[in-house]
Amino acid sequence: MIIQIIILLGAIIGVVKGADWFLGAAEKIGVTLRLPPFILGVLLVGFGTSLPELATSIAAVADNVDTVTISNIAGSNIANIFVILGLSTIALGTIKFDKDLIDLDIPLLVGITALFCIMLVDGDLTRSEGITLLLGFVGYVVYSLGYKEEKGHHKGLVSLIASISKGSETKVEHNKKLTTPATYVVLIASVALLGLSSKLAVDSLLEIVTELEIAVEVLTFFALAIGTSLPELTVSLKALKQGKGDLVVGNVIGSSMFNILLIGGVASVMKTQYVDPLLVGWMIVGLALSALLLMAGGISKRIHLWEGMIYILIYLTIASKIADI
Repeated sequence: MIIQIIILLGAIIGVVKGADWFLGAAEKIGVTLRLPPFILGVLLVGFGTSLPELATSIAAVADNVDTVTISNIAGSNIANIFVILGLSTIALGTIKFDKDLIDLDIPLLVGITALFCIMLVDGDLTRSEGITLLLGFVGYVVYSLGYKEEKGHHKGLVSLIASISKGSETKVEHNKKLTTPATYVVLIASVALLGLSSKLAVDSLLEIVTELEIAVEVLTFFALAIGTSLPELTVSLKALKQGKGDLVVGNVIGSSMFNILLIGGVASVMKTQYVDPLLVGWMIVGLALSALLLMAGGISKRIHLWEGMIYILIYLTIASKIADI
C-alpha cells in the first residue's frame, strides 16, 4: 500500500514534469519554425496546463478504465477555482484584474460548466456528448482567436495568451540559438515520460482503491485531480508575484474550459465515461458553486483574502461529503 502511494506520487510528479519539459521544447521548436507568438501562447497556456489531465485520462481509457475522466475533470476544475485561487490569495493577498472578464470569459465558463453538469446528470458522458464537447472546443478557440474588444484588445483565451506572448518576439533569435538536436530529444523523452507516468499513475490508483475498497472516482477527485492541477498553481503564484492578476484568473478559466471541452471530449469519444451516481450531485454542486463565485469576483474585478479563505472552506466541505460516500 505504502509503495503504491509512493508510486502514485512519483507518477504525478512525472506527469507534471513531463508536461513542463514538453512545453519548453515545443516553444523552442515553434519559434524556430516561425510560428506566431500567439499560437505558441495557445499551446503553452491553454493546452499546456491541461496536458497532465489529458495524459492521465487517455492512459485510463487505454487501460480500459472508464471511471477516471469525469472525476478528474470535475476535481481539477473545482480545485482550479477553490484551491488554486484560494491558496493564491492566502499566499500573496488580494487578486486584482483589469480585464472585463464578466463580458465574455466568465459567462463562457459558466455556460460550458452548465452544459457539462447537464451531461453528468445521468452519470455518464457518451460518445455523442463527447463530439459535442469537441465541437464546442473548436468553436471556443476559433471565436477567441477572432474576437477583439473595441480598443483592439483580444478577449477570452486571447487576453491570456497576449499577456504571456508579449515578450516572445524579442526572444526569437535567442530561442533559435537554443534549438539544438537535444531539444528534439527532450521533446520525445517528455512524451515518453508523460505516457509512462500516466500509466503508472492510473495503475497505482487502481491498486490503492482496491486495497482501500473505495471508489476509484473518490481517489481520482482528490489525489489525481489536485496533483494534475499543480501547473495551474505554479503559473498563478508566479503571475501574482509579478502583479498579473489577469493572468492568474485567465489561467484558471482557460484551463477549466480546456478540461471540460478537450479532455471530456477526447476521452468520451474514445469510450463512454461513467461516474458513481452518488457522487454526481456533489460534483455538480461544486462545479456550479465555483463558477458562480468566480462570476461574483469577476463583477468586482478582485478576489479578496477573505473570499479565498471561503473558497478553501467550501472545497473542504465538498471534499468531505464526497469522501463520506
